[in-house]
Amino acid sequence: MKKFLAKIYAFKFLDDFVLIYPLYAVMFTDFSMQPWQVTTLLAVWSTTAFFLEVPSGVWADKYSRKNILFVGQLFRSLGYVSWLLFPNFWGFLFGFVLWGTKSALTSGTFQALIYDELKLFNREKEFTKILGHTKTISFTAILVASALASPAILLGYPFVLVSSSAAVLIAGIIIATIPKAQKVESTHEKEYFSLLKEGLAGAFKNAAVLRLILFLSLAFALGGALDEYWPIFANETGLPKYGLGIFLGLMSGSQGVASFVAHHFEKRTNNFFYGLFLLNGVFLFTAGYLFSVPALLLLIVFSFLFTIMQVVFEGRLQHSIASTTRATISSVSGFLTEMGVLIVYLSFGIVAQVSDYRNSFLLYGVIVTVCGLIYMIFAKKNSPIDR
Repeated sequence: MKKFLAKIYAFKFLDDFVLIYPLYAVMFTDFSMQPWQVTTLLAVWSTTAFFLEVPSGVWADKYSRKNILFVGQLFRSLGYVSWLLFPNFWGFLFGFVLWGTKSALTSGTFQALIYDELKLFNREKEFTKILGHTKTISFTAILVASALASPAILLGYPFVLVSSSAAVLIAGIIIATIPKAQKVESTHEKEYFSLLKEGLAGAFKNAAVLRLILFLSLAFALGGALDEYWPIFANETGLPKYGLGIFLGLMSGSQGVASFVAHHFEKRTNNFFYGLFLLNGVFLFTAGYLFSVPALLLLIVFSFLFTIMQVVFEGRLQHSIASTTRATISSVSGFLTEMGVLIVYLSFGIVAQVSDYRNSFLLYGVIVTVCGLIYMIFAKKNSPIDR
């Protein structure tokens, strides 16, 4: 088990040790991408994951999860190569198609692999804690990469992209060498559509599971999609380019701390998290209203709180589903997330195109606040499985 966890942690570090992270949104503007083009790129990224999300979950329940994760890393590595060789709209677009494919292949698969491995050793109760640790390692990697991005950009985008491509490829090689990648129950004998039907039934016919999926998808869609616009927020408020790495490093550091402590919030009621959701909307609206460098601190708090929500509810979902369709049901959650992400990208981009980025942030501050308020008012009492 220790060797397995060491490989998992190494995989997550290199998966996010990507120097282009804090820079790619600015890179697009440096290569003369207009707001509608940036939104199109992000939307294609999300749409690709959207269409492949559920099929990839079924594949992960039927075939080797570690091999699927490796293929995903290979695609993502090639995506960065595409950006390097063709730094224009179509090159960026193709790179995002490959990255979106990787996102679909990883979503649900990674969590399912960890949970079932823990279950083999009767340690599944530790899932939320270990998942939080993997996310802490991810955010630590982003922090380190963000710190190194500032001096690295002085060597140019080609250096940054080659380094990023190499890191994710090595991550894939590591995951392919994990000592175990077993499922608690074999599903090799089941047909694709049989697994798909079973997984969809588990997701939509169980009311408690469905509630978990819907809230988790909403939290990931709003928190995750808006993350892509933080560098633009910082850039628009006058933060120098060398400060982008510092800002995103602080952002990642706060998310890493949030992931590490998230399991301490497992026993909190859902209404507690709905309150945090509403509070986050207030933070985002205030940041958009101030629209200044000091307002970046509010975005850091926003990401901190959403990270805690995401880790806790991912753990609750995994504890609530069967091993035979674990990746499929997890991917249903990912599918709904990508649907929400796509809506965020398109609406955010349209508002930014016809008005400006500031109004987009203000709009989503209101949306997050309203969503939290609706959950607080209309959500029913938690069932034991929700807790």
